[in-house]
Amino acid sequence: MGTFLQGYGEAEERRNRVIKWIIIGCIAMVVVVIAAYLIFHNYSEKQKVRHFLGELNSHDYSAAYRTWGCSTDHPCTNYDYHRFMDDWGPKVSAPWKIASIDGCKSFVTVNVQADGAELQSLAVQRNDDSLSFAPAPECQERQWHWKQFFQHIFHRGS
Repeated sequence: MGTFLQGYGEAEERRNRVIKWIIIGCIAMVVVVIAAYLIFHNYSEKQKVRHFLGELNSHDYSAAYRTWGCSTDHPCTNYDYHRFMDDWGPKVSAPWKIASIDGCKSFVTVNVQADGAELQSLAVQRNDDSLSFAPAPECQERQWHWKQFFQHIFHRGS
């Protein structure tokens, strides 16, 4: 008679443990997917700007002009090589760096700056990774500002 009730409830306890681990696993997977989305959402556009700034910082202006989408043989209609050199040429000796990134639906705004130069806002189109000047330093669409949200939460005391 003692062996009849000895295993009572073990199956239910094991099932509850399995359900708990499935729920924890699903929550962890959702957190990882959201974090990966936030980290890699603008990755290719950021790499395009890093490549462009690398060419500028190494003083390879003709390659940077090609990365912009133009060439000395076929200059852009409203942005010829001379004007490009006025904006990005050797007058700035400090290296260009990415200051901030803001993603819109159709393009990513990347603000770049060098010591002694004013902030330049670049737009990288999402559909073809083409570079141009951004209409504003920040996206003008309604969106959730994740970075400001977390800075507000975690930097209250400082």
